Amino acid sequence: MLIATARGVSAALRRVHRGIGLIRNHAIEDSHMVNYPMRVRRFILLTSSITLLGVSVGVLAMSEENLRLRPCPQSPNCVSSDVPPQAAKYIAPFVSSDAGEASSLTAAQPLLAAIATYMGSRKEFHIVERSDRVLRVEAKSRLLGFVDDIDLQARGDRVFVRSASRVGYSDLGRNRRRLETMRRVLTEQGLLQP
Repeated sequence: MLIATARGVSAALRRVHRGIGLIRNHAIEDSHMVNYPMRVRRFILLTSSITLLGVSVGVLAMSEENLRLRPCPQSPNCVSSDVPPQAAKYIAPFVSSDAGEASSLTAAQPLLAAIATYMGSRKEFHIVERSDRVLRVEAKSRLLGFVDDIDLQARGDRVFVRSASRVGYSDLGRNRRRLETMRRVLTEQGLLQP
């Protein structure tokens, strides 16, 4: 989504640049702007493009701040760090052992990379998508091959998690146990705060 927004901004700026070139070449003769002097036309186009760029950058910044995991379904086969702490589906986010030492915007990125390494080394996990801030993984049960979706997002010094079964009503606590096992292993390795 952020890449699409950035592409949209650059496409809009290219259109504005072409528009300025058309005015410079007097190609827009039947426009409502013909009656304005050239300086006024350039000023109008310049302020419009700055306004467009400002709005686009604001939308981009808002989408970074408001990054949230998908909500859990009504069924009890999901846990998430984005639900209120008193909810039954709540699981605490993973807090980096570097919390407070590194930049607050990037402290969890090495932790997310360590989680990706951990998951990549296990047969039950298949990494679907990986970036600096997002990790999407499929976990397959050994016995029946049921697939659970695990989403992880680095925000500040924490990695927020969501794990949900694709099918069925109950997972008998499997999603929570899987994440708590990962938490225990990463804490023992010194990557997470206890």
